[in-house]
Amino acid sequence: MTDLSDVTYRLYRSMLRVRMIERAIAAEYSNQEMRCPVHLSIGQEVAAAAVCDVLRQEDWALSSHRSHAHYLAKGGDLNRMIAELYGKATGCTGGFGGSMHLTDLKAGFIGATPIVGSSIPIAVGAALSVKQRGLDKVVVAFFGDGALETGVAHESMNFASVHQLPILFVCENNLYSVYSPLSVRQPPNRPLCELPKAHGILSDSIIGDDALAVLGRAERLIATTRESLQPTFLEIGVYRWVEHCGHQEDDHLGYRPDAEIADWQSRDALTILEAGIPSGVRETMAAEIDQEIAQAFQFARQSEFPSADSLDTKVYASNHSAEPALEPEPTTRMITFAEALNEAQAYALENIEGTYLMGLGAPDPKGIFGSTLGLQEKFGEKKVFDVPISENALTGVALGSAATGLRPILTHQRVDFALVSIDQIVNQAAKWHYMFGGEMSAPMVIRMIIGRGWGQGPQHSQALHAWFAHIPGLKVVLPATGYDAKGMLIAAVKDENPVVFLEHRWLYNIKDAVPESGYEIPLDKAVIKRKGADVTLIGISYMTLECLRAADLLARQGISAEVIDLRSVRPIDYDTLINSVQKTGLVLIADHATLVGSITSELASRLSEKLFDSLKKAPIRVGLPDYPVPTSHQLAEGYYPLASTIFDSTVTALGLPSLRRELTTNQIPRDQPDASFTGPF
Repeated sequence: MTDLSDVTYRLYRSMLRVRMIERAIAAEYSNQEMRCPVHLSIGQEVAAAAVCDVLRQEDWALSSHRSHAHYLAKGGDLNRMIAELYGKATGCTGGFGGSMHLTDLKAGFIGATPIVGSSIPIAVGAALSVKQRGLDKVVVAFFGDGALETGVAHESMNFASVHQLPILFVCENNLYSVYSPLSVRQPPNRPLCELPKAHGILSDSIIGDDALAVLGRAERLIATTRESLQPTFLEIGVYRWVEHCGHQEDDHLGYRPDAEIADWQSRDALTILEAGIPSGVRETMAAEIDQEIAQAFQFARQSEFPSADSLDTKVYASNHSAEPALEPEPTTRMITFAEALNEAQAYALENIEGTYLMGLGAPDPKGIFGSTLGLQEKFGEKKVFDVPISENALTGVALGSAATGLRPILTHQRVDFALVSIDQIVNQAAKWHYMFGGEMSAPMVIRMIIGRGWGQGPQHSQALHAWFAHIPGLKVVLPATGYDAKGMLIAAVKDENPVVFLEHRWLYNIKDAVPESGYEIPLDKAVIKRKGADVTLIGISYMTLECLRAADLLARQGISAEVIDLRSVRPIDYDTLINSVQKTGLVLIADHATLVGSITSELASRLSEKLFDSLKKAPIRVGLPDYPVPTSHQLAEGYYPLASTIFDSTVTALGLPSLRRELTTNQIPRDQPDASFTGPF
C-alpha cells in the first residue's frame, strides 16, 4: 500500500482514483448493464480531491448530478457505488437512487440530488443543524456554474450569511451548462465569485490546473468556516472532458472550440501533479486502484437485484419510537383553533428534541393569526425565528436540517405562497427516504393556511391539498377542530416523514374543548363526528362544519346523516369510509376545492369501485366551481358551498326535493365566516 502521509501523493492518488474509476465506468457503460444516467467528472477531479482532502471524515458534503468524484473523494464505498450504478440491492441506496443519488453517511457524504441548485439549500439546512446542535463540523455544498443562475442558490447563500452558518460553497465552473456556454448565461466581465460577495460571503476563485494551489485555497476557506462559523465560497475553474451526460466524448458536436479543449487538456491538473511523483509510486498506485476497481465491478455483477416486494417499503419511513402515543385527557376547557396550534408548537418546542419553528412573521406582533404568538419570547430566537421571503430555499433548509437530526416546523401564511417551493416539497422532501433507499428520513412539518373570503382573491385562497395528496412520500392532513389540530400537529412533529399540515383560515377563531396537556391524534384516521343511518356526509377541513350544520337541517326533516371528518387526504382512511357507506348506501363528499381532479373525485371513484352494488345512488360531490375565487364579495356569493348546498343535494338524491322549501336563508355573506369577522386577512 502506498504511503499517503505526503499530501502530494495523497492528492495525486485521490485524483487518479476518481479518473480511473470513471474511465472504467465509461468503458463498461456501453454494455448496457448500468442502466441509469451517468455524469462523469473526468477532467474535473481536482475540485473534489482538493476540497475533500481538507475535510475531516465527520464533516458533511452534498452534491448534485455530477457527484461520483465528491462521493469517492469523501471516502464513499466504491463497491456500493458501482453496485448502485448496476441497480443492485447492495448499492448505496439499494438500487433506488442510481448514479444521481449517491450517499454514504459513514463517510460524511450526505447525498446528491440532480435537479440543478436543489442540493444547495439542503446543504445550508445541514449547516443549520450543525450550528443548532453545537456540532464540530463544516458542511460543503458542491455544484456547477449553472446552479448560480437559480434563485434558490442566492436565497440559500443569503440565509447562510444571515445566520452565519459553517458552510463552504464550492462552484465547479466548467464553463458550460450542458451545451450552453457561460457567455449566454451570465453578463460579461462579472466573475461568478463576485456573486456571493453581494450576500456578505467571503469568496475566492482559482483555476484548477494546480492541485496543490487549489488545496491551499480550500484549506484557508475551510479553516475560516470552521473557526469563525461563517459561510465561504470557492469557485474552481475546471473543464469537462466528456459529454454532459453519458460515457462518450462529444467534441465532434462543435459546441466547444477545439483550441479551448486542447488548452484545458494541456493544463490537466492530474498530469501536472504527476510530474512530481516517481514512476514507481505511480505504477504502484495504479495497480492498487485497478485491483480495487476490478473487485468493485465483480461485486456489482454478482450482487442480486432488489426485490419487487421492497418497492413500496421505502416510500415512508417507519415511526419506530419506543414511547407510546400520548393519550388526550378529558376536558371542558374551551380554546380557539389558533390557540390549539400555538399550544401544540409550544409542546413540541419544549418536549420533542430537535424541534424548531421558522416562518415569515412567526415572531411578529400578530404571530401568524395568533398561532405562533409569544413562542419566541418563551423559547428564544434559536428555536423560533423569522425568515427571508425565500420559500423554496427555506423548504430545502428545513429538509437539510431534518435529514441531519432536527425537526423543523416551517410555516406559510397561505398555501399560495408555498407554491414557489414545489421543487423542494415534491422533488426533494417527498422522495428523500425513497431515493436514498431508506438510509435517511425527513421529519418535517410544513404548515400552510388556506385563505377564504374578504377579498382574498385568486392568489390567496387556493385549497390545493389534492396536489400534495398526489405525491407519494408526503403525508397531508387537514384538521377541522382545535382538538384535532393540537393532537395532529404534535403527532406530525414526531412523525419521521414530511407532513403538509393544512389549516383553513376560517377555523382559527372557532372554539372547542382542547386538553391542556400534550396528546397525539393519528395522522391516518378519519373520525365519525355524528352517527347516522340514511346518508354519509364526508367533510374535508372547514366543510366538516358545513356537513354538521347540514346534518342538523336534515334531522329536522327526519333524515339521519352520518358525518365523517376525513382529517387526512394522504393517507386516506378508507376502512372508516367504506364501513359507513356500506351502512347508509348514499354518500356526499364536501370539499372547499375545485371539483376537477379533487379529493372528492378520488373518494367517489374508490367508493364506487369498492361498493358499487351497495350504493343506492352515485356518490355526490360538493365543491368549488371550476374558476378561481373572485375578489368581489358580491361575486363570491355564489362561489362557496354551504350547509344549504349539502342539504339540497342530499334531499334531491333521496327523491325529496320538496323539503328544500323549509330551509331558511343564511344571512351572513359567503365571504365572511361570522358577523364578528371584519377583515382584512
